[in-house]
Amino acid sequence: MFIGFFIAAVIRGSPYFRYLSLPTVRLASAANLPTECSTALTLFLVNNWTALAVLSELHKKKKTINNNELIITVLVGSIPRTINSTIFYFAPVAISVLGLYAGGLYLCLDISANLFVALIGIFFGRFVLSGTASKMIEEKQDSEKINTTKIKNSLKESLHSSVRIIKILIPTVFITQLITNYILVKPIIQEYSSVLGSIGFPSSSLIVLFASLVSQSAAIVSSGTLLNGGEVSIKTCLMLLFIARILHLGIGCLKGDIPINLSYFGGTTGLKVALYQYVLIAIAYSLIIVFIYIRL
Repeated sequence: MFIGFFIAAVIRGSPYFRYLSLPTVRLASAANLPTECSTALTLFLVNNWTALAVLSELHKKKKTINNNELIITVLVGSIPRTINSTIFYFAPVAISVLGLYAGGLYLCLDISANLFVALIGIFFGRFVLSGTASKMIEEKQDSEKINTTKIKNSLKESLHSSVRIIKILIPTVFITQLITNYILVKPIIQEYSSVLGSIGFPSSSLIVLFASLVSQSAAIVSSGTLLNGGEVSIKTCLMLLFIARILHLGIGCLKGDIPINLSYFGGTTGLKVALYQYVLIAIAYSLIIVFIYIRL
């Protein structure tokens, strides 16, 4: 977190800050977002913490973006986030474990779900925001450099921001972890088990759900084991993966996203950011599950 705030502070103090918006300026423009938001969209390609830190500073400290612009930026950020996660995390695991066909199909469907969320964000951006769209930034010669004073100021600023966030984050994470691990996980798994049993999934498919509590990569490996062992078909395997994905993101929303967004953006706004993200991606994955069931 501290590193994310530090990088964000250095970037904002850099004379090249405006150039970071260039890769995603058209994406921001499509959603009527200001140029500052396109910078955060670019950072989503690299590091989620840094992008959220930039948005937090723009929203809470500088107040240059409002609640709607913040929420829409996070939704539109599904595109750069999924590019990052697909290239560096899911693609190597999915293709090696599930095979080229099943793994490639899983990746395409997952990207489609995130694209759905981003398109919802773009639609509401065009409908809700006033139309102060981002514009292409003209290159200008700037001899100013990042000097030692700016780095020291960035360190102080990032330390202050990190302390402020940690004061909220630690107790929130503790409470949500306690509630999730000791109250919610067991009934959620039981509910999922009954659903899987009612639609004819084998009992061995439960291992995928339990693996999803650890990570989505673990769920992919578990489902790949079942697929390669002939216990499930490609259709069942893909449905299992997206059911597990909904479960994984739901638990992650309770244990991580809600506390993090509350600490970054404050009570009501942080809760909205986390819930909108989860609800929309859960709807997208549910539609994909229905599509797999009908078409494959």
